[in-house]
Amino acid sequence: MGPLSSSAARGVLLLTSRLGMGGAERHTISLANLLSREFRVAMAYLKCEEDLIGHVRREAMAELKCLHARKRIDLDAAREVLGMCQRHGLTTIVCANAFALMYAQIARWMSPTPIEVIQVFHTTKLRSLKEVLELVFYRPFFWAANHVVFVCDAQRRHWRRRALWGRATHTIYNGVDPSFFDPKPFEAGVGRLRAQAGFGPDDRVVGICAVLRPEKRHADLLAALAVCRAGGKPWKAMIIGDGPLRSTLDEQARQLGVADDIFVTGYQSDVRPWLAACDVVTLPSNSESFSIAALEAMSMGKPMLMSDVGGAREQVEHGVNGLVFVPGDVAAFANCLDTCWDPQRAQAMGAAARARVERDFSISSMVGHYEALLRAADPQHAPSPEPWPR
Repeated sequence: MGPLSSSAARGVLLLTSRLGMGGAERHTISLANLLSREFRVAMAYLKCEEDLIGHVRREAMAELKCLHARKRIDLDAAREVLGMCQRHGLTTIVCANAFALMYAQIARWMSPTPIEVIQVFHTTKLRSLKEVLELVFYRPFFWAANHVVFVCDAQRRHWRRRALWGRATHTIYNGVDPSFFDPKPFEAGVGRLRAQAGFGPDDRVVGICAVLRPEKRHADLLAALAVCRAGGKPWKAMIIGDGPLRSTLDEQARQLGVADDIFVTGYQSDVRPWLAACDVVTLPSNSESFSIAALEAMSMGKPMLMSDVGGAREQVEHGVNGLVFVPGDVAAFANCLDTCWDPQRAQAMGAAARARVERDFSISSMVGHYEALLRAADPQHAPSPEPWPR
């Protein structure tokens, strides 16, 4: 690990539920890797899911540890959170989502010295009654947090109306690295990947990069393809990823008559070559906050077609760098694809998408905001709670 600035005297523990595939996990790993330039950093995860562990810069960590939490409240795991803080002089815990927040607060209450707790919340829509009830349980842990960070303004407003906040709240947009998500190095391989998918050089290809789960609404993409084909614009679809709905989607594609128009890549550790092979990228989800996958596609110079949920309109300027549509409205979705049928228009929106990421959503900008928050945070003096919203 390289030399640390004086701010490293107050080190940071990054705490997450797991290191499985997911936007919150990728965000936490990015923070851990890059905050280590200025702070002493350790990282812990509560459940032994480690799909993304190879992305952690172990050499930059004071410690990287799975806590093997065996139940919802495992006091041994909470004691180990505190033990990591004490071993490495960490005075701030940055945690991702509610389960990790609970353990950070328990460790804080056990600690003989002050610990600052910063919660980064990635969720907007709760998907089940179970999740609603769980949030009732977790809500006091949010109220007790020194800082709660939301990833877009729409999400912050959503939860403020539902009385979810910390002693101080902030918006810090997610970010990606435009130098890493740069389409130029992959342009030469586009033809080969398209041929592998069964697509020709003149085909128009829409991509989606998301785990095959119901909330991502891959089924709407297939239905929109059928509408476009009937209208004389036969889009192809590059489905980047895998998941529990794969066989269901295969059957739906056959029923809609678009089975020959789709290609499922399966799980890909590096999505950049596949994104490069697409003309546009879509995310028709019924639940997003501020999608990192969308930012990656935008950085790769692809216009985003997004359902109007969460912070979509904070990412996509409609008609400039992409298009937004009502979630679940297949006709509106198909109309967006029609709009992008013209390659020149799609390319212009894609260039604007990359420029937007470089200007507003770079990872250096994101980490800079977190560094400023960590420098300002003082575990000795928590900020006053926010007033009840009017």
